[in-house]
Amino acid sequence: MEWAYQTASDLIRNLKNGQVTSKQLVEYYFMRIDRLNPDINAVIQQQREAALQQAELADLERQAGKIRGPLHGLPLTIKESFNVKGLPTTSGAKHLRSNIAPDNAPTVQSLLNAGAIITGKTNVPTMTSDWQTYNDIYGTTNNPWDLNLSPGGSSGGSAAALAAGLTPVEFGSDLIGCLRIPAHYTGVFAHRCSLGIMSVRGHVPGSPPDDPSEPDLSAAGPLARCAADLRLMMKVLYKPWLEVPVEPDFSSNTLMNKNKIKVLTWFGDTAHEVDASIKRRYEDFVSELSQKPEIEVHDQLPEDIRLDELFELAIQLSARLVGTSFNARQRMVASLASLGLRMSKAFTSAFPEGLDRYYAAMNDGSAEHRRTDQLRQEYHRKFEALFQEYDVLLMPVSPVLAIPHMQQAVHRRSLNVNGRAVGYNEHLIWNVLATVLGLPSTVMPLQYQDGELPCGIQVVSGQFQDDKTIDFAELCEEITGGFVPPIAYRAATV
Repeated sequence: MEWAYQTASDLIRNLKNGQVTSKQLVEYYFMRIDRLNPDINAVIQQQREAALQQAELADLERQAGKIRGPLHGLPLTIKESFNVKGLPTTSGAKHLRSNIAPDNAPTVQSLLNAGAIITGKTNVPTMTSDWQTYNDIYGTTNNPWDLNLSPGGSSGGSAAALAAGLTPVEFGSDLIGCLRIPAHYTGVFAHRCSLGIMSVRGHVPGSPPDDPSEPDLSAAGPLARCAADLRLMMKVLYKPWLEVPVEPDFSSNTLMNKNKIKVLTWFGDTAHEVDASIKRRYEDFVSELSQKPEIEVHDQLPEDIRLDELFELAIQLSARLVGTSFNARQRMVASLASLGLRMSKAFTSAFPEGLDRYYAAMNDGSAEHRRTDQLRQEYHRKFEALFQEYDVLLMPVSPVLAIPHMQQAVHRRSLNVNGRAVGYNEHLIWNVLATVLGLPSTVMPLQYQDGELPCGIQVVSGQFQDDKTIDFAELCEEITGGFVPPIAYRAATV
């Protein structure tokens, strides 16, 4: 039987009913990896012997009536940048080639405690710092929809493996779009969780192993082929390190019980266009959504919410995150880089927006930090008020569909938006809101027609209301049709 595109929830039911064993599933996915992974290069580490041993044990435990948790006996892959005990964690950086993880990252341990079996790890860009996926250790990952295109990054290997049916679910990380852009490019679901409800310790790059603190801005979350599987994964992974006023409910879809679901859309900005090929699909989706009597759609964003201000906040905060540990020499290098980049602006209209200010902000002092923090708090209040009125906000993920591979210097890259070259850092623009304010964001694929590339849309809600964005994505699956396998992989058998 073909198991590749069954949902994780279905596979778990089949395991419970005895229609398949964990060992059979693990063997099946390894056979599929052998046949299909060479073309896409998504799964770049495997632990075959250990996974088969764990699968045999899971089957024996099931027979004895011992179930470890909701994922008992389910094989899956993990983003390479997370520590899995005994496997390398290199984040694609050559100087970390020999870095063998001594322990599991907390989130990885949660998956194992729930009964998951880790079959391998998936590719990332060097130090997870790109919206494409390639590095000097493991090479380039290709998009299953078109091998000439990128699957996005930094969780590009995760999304590609999921779309190609090499794993039933995945787990990755997101700073500014690192989960969301790959989901959009490959047509899968992803959830960036609220800042504070899931650990990102044990991730490279990240805090030192002996540092118990959690970083600002960076979050993690699952990727899946349906919203219900996101909920399943969040049920396992939810372990808050901030105080959560009202805990999200991942047991069922509670949003469907509301008499009226209020939706706000934000699809455009005069300074930051979205390609017409994406806008058309957003408009088609909203048109169908508006016909639902239980859903009320609005498009009037408050005038005091400015995308460029949110972008500047992202630049300042991410630079602070990196620059805090800099020594005097590194600060001088950052200042020189900022100066050089400002001078380069004169020679290209598609200059990576914000890159010069990013390097400059690494040297910001306490006064600049206070101004940044004050503006961030103002935006927290604005969106707290907005999500008291609306359940969810719908936004773009990226201004473009999946892009061709670009491996030249970042300042030489550009995106084609409505026939015009714009800076590569436009990838940032629509992802900064959730990052800066620590909000949950679920990406779901929109309706697909033959000949089109996948297109995702971002569902955002108030902090800690992660269940609401996932529930809304699930409600929309009857409109969108949910995940569609890439053409070349639909009929692939092993």
